[in-house]
Amino acid sequence: MERRSIRYSMRIDKMANNSKLEKLNSMLAECTHYYSQSIPLCAAENPISPFSKIPLSGDFQERYIMGSSYEYRLEDNFIGSNTLLPFYSMIHEECQVLFGAHYADARTLSGMNCLTTLLMSLTSLNEKIAILPPTWGGHSSIQPVCERLGLQVYELPYDYSKWDINYDKANNLIKREKINYILLAPSDIIHPPSVECFDLSNCTLLYDISQLMGLIAAGLIPSPIKLKNAVIFGGTHKTLPGPASGLILTNDEEIHLRIEQKINPIFLRHTQMHQVISLLFALIEFEYYGKEYTEAIIKTSNQLGNTLAQKGFQMGEISNHFSETHQLFIFCNYEEMLRINQNAIRFGVTLNKKEKSLFKGSGIRLGTQEIARYGWNEEDLSIICEIMALLRDRNPNKEKIATMKEGLSPKEIHYTFSNSTLSKLTSALHHKQIEI
Repeated sequence: MERRSIRYSMRIDKMANNSKLEKLNSMLAECTHYYSQSIPLCAAENPISPFSKIPLSGDFQERYIMGSSYEYRLEDNFIGSNTLLPFYSMIHEECQVLFGAHYADARTLSGMNCLTTLLMSLTSLNEKIAILPPTWGGHSSIQPVCERLGLQVYELPYDYSKWDINYDKANNLIKREKINYILLAPSDIIHPPSVECFDLSNCTLLYDISQLMGLIAAGLIPSPIKLKNAVIFGGTHKTLPGPASGLILTNDEEIHLRIEQKINPIFLRHTQMHQVISLLFALIEFEYYGKEYTEAIIKTSNQLGNTLAQKGFQMGEISNHFSETHQLFIFCNYEEMLRINQNAIRFGVTLNKKEKSLFKGSGIRLGTQEIARYGWNEEDLSIICEIMALLRDRNPNKEKIATMKEGLSPKEIHYTFSNSTLSKLTSALHHKQIEI
């Protein structure tokens, strides 16, 4: 007993004096402080709620399951995996409710992993694919990924006056070149594309809805899942405030079977069940609170856009308002774009600079999904606009910005379940069953 106590004491002392642990402590403190003080206007980020984080505190990550609920066989699987299977099944049920999807796959690890896995599962060498190019808001990774997989890449024509694809020219391209796939992956977007205008008679639509997933799930944007030959997919951590996972949805049985038979165990082995179950929690949360939340996003976008316009910013507009999504576009010359971005880095405003035709050459992209999640009001938006105006200056008043940031509302997550619900589910996870 005495020897065991000495060993334990030595281990504690060694840990207490470990410089690496001290460094970790410092790094955690610095990162936490930065994000607590930042003004979150990045269109790609969103906090997940304590409710959705509940599964992350369990031991699901260490558990394996092969395949999905559509073709699960216990005798060919990991022993005990049958206890994980109901989570897959419930995700399918939630995706039917939110998206009208007959088939749902939540095994991919992120938006990009979702994209690459989907392309590897469906496409063949030298097939033809038409994409939305980066200059018109398409994701910059799409073309190199497609080319690496041996696909012939074509660019979809764009109509800048409508913030959308030129569908007449696009359909002519599809027919003339015998395009096999259309891949839409909008990264910069204030107007959702009218994808129902594509001629999908002889090609398949692969639509990355990462930026729009929450807006579609809430019914603010029509679900493209009903289109023939369509797959919608994407990352689950933008307007849908879930963990960084991937989600693939389709109503086409043939496409589903091709995906089902290849994703796991061929392209993926460990599907990281803690993320999968966290996504399920986020989907359930969204079923209850998503409509109210996404309506707040759109309202916040247009209120902020209007106030910025009054401050003299040149804003992107669509049909007499500033956005139909969580994003806002600011147009400015190259020098001003760099100055705003450099000052944003200095003062912790997480916006994005853009150098592309969609922004008339140069500009700034803002996102409102995170500040809407915090329930920030018109007074908060007014403060943000004042700070944005100061970021245009060559030497912004540091003290003034600091004072204004102190006047912002707390970063408290809205549109989620109560603490009592959290407590009951957390207790169940840690073997203390409480009736809900």
